[in-house]
Amino acid sequence: MSLAAPAGVGFGHAVMPDHWVPLSVIARTQRYSLRRVLRLSALAGVAHVALSLLLGAAIIAIGLQFRSVIERNQSLIVGGLLVLTGLVFLVMEVLGRGHSHAHDEHGGHGHGDGHHVHDHGGHVHDGRHAHDHGGRTVRLMAFVVPFGAAASPDLTILPVFLAASGLGVVAATGTLVAFSIVTIGTIVGLTMLGALAGYQLRGAWIDKGANLITAAVLLIVGALVAAGIV
Repeated sequence: MSLAAPAGVGFGHAVMPDHWVPLSVIARTQRYSLRRVLRLSALAGVAHVALSLLLGAAIIAIGLQFRSVIERNQSLIVGGLLVLTGLVFLVMEVLGRGHSHAHDEHGGHGHGDGHHVHDHGGHVHDGRHAHDHGGRTVRLMAFVVPFGAAASPDLTILPVFLAASGLGVVAATGTLVAFSIVTIGTIVGLTMLGALAGYQLRGAWIDKGANLITAAVLLIVGALVAAGIV
């Protein structure tokens, strides 16, 4: 059996926007390093393959008739989470709480006491530290949700694997290896390319509108996934 079939299945699924666009966009808006983007996308790719194989094995065990039900609900869950996260980013931005300031971004000064006021070019920070402004929540969701979307399992490999398993262990193993390598490579490659392209876009408007950009992308991709379009 040709390895082109599992490779094509892996590529065709991994290339879908929900597997790499949210992560690459958030990598740019949250200013992740390329090393971190590489690490996260690689982990997402590995998790994607592992979950796909585990869920596929479970479906084979309980009956293939459940495959369509699981795939349909999976799309609703993943799409719904992306939409919900996009709404959180949007609300945080509207409330003025969607940004955080690192201390070294304000001239590299340190804080020696717990209650003081700094004037940073027209805006004032009270020493009781409103620096984070909900930023921890945003950063957590910025990591968990796109990673989860990229790691969501792919059941399109099932028919190919079942056909290969009828030809023997070698054919079945080769199918899984080809699927795994192409899937991980595609997710990592597209995420890195998307992040690199985003880094070429510079300007104050990107940083100021980072959460709005993130919200728009997550809402669009999430709606498309939930609707079963992608």
